[in-house]
Amino acid sequence: MPTENKLAAPLQVERSTVTKLVITGAPNLDPITVFLEDLAPCKGNITVSCWGKSWTAYWGGMWDGLSIGQFFCKLNTAYIIGYFDQAMRPRQFSGEALAREAQRLVLKERRQFCYGANEARERFDEAEDLRDSPTIEYLHGAHSELMTKLFGDEWWHLTNDATEPNPDYAYLERIIHAVQQALGQEQQQVAA
Repeated sequence: MPTENKLAAPLQVERSTVTKLVITGAPNLDPITVFLEDLAPCKGNITVSCWGKSWTAYWGGMWDGLSIGQFFCKLNTAYIIGYFDQAMRPRQFSGEALAREAQRLVLKERRQFCYGANEARERFDEAEDLRDSPTIEYLHGAHSELMTKLFGDEWWHLTNDATEPNPDYAYLERIIHAVQQALGQEQQQVAA
């Protein structure tokens, strides 16, 4: 049983007004829940939830006279995603793309007579093993020798093009667009 500390100062509790929106009907998206909180002039917080995932952002320096909803609508999607998840990028590493690039390189070098037919076939087949690589870090342990054979000693610099569109980024982009559209519609209705 917890003990009470009779000497502790009473907890301070502040009330604020939060607007909750539930957005439905966005193509290929589950219902989206948005919590908007204007904390003070030029300060606000937004939380967006969809299908069990949530993203939140706080701005302490919004443009004068704008609510958090109005401010959110004026922002660029990439900027918002950077606030929601700093590690998320529009493109991500792809073992598929890396295997294609490695096989393309082997064929190019074969045409330039860098490899004989058997060596080219062997390297082309070995490059197929790269297809299931989940990250560049994985390659350091599992395929470092092969990567050095194919791309040289500093092969990790040559894997920047081994990417594909990040589906999580595209998904969050679609959610943000739906939220901005819904907030814009709501702002028009309030203004009318």
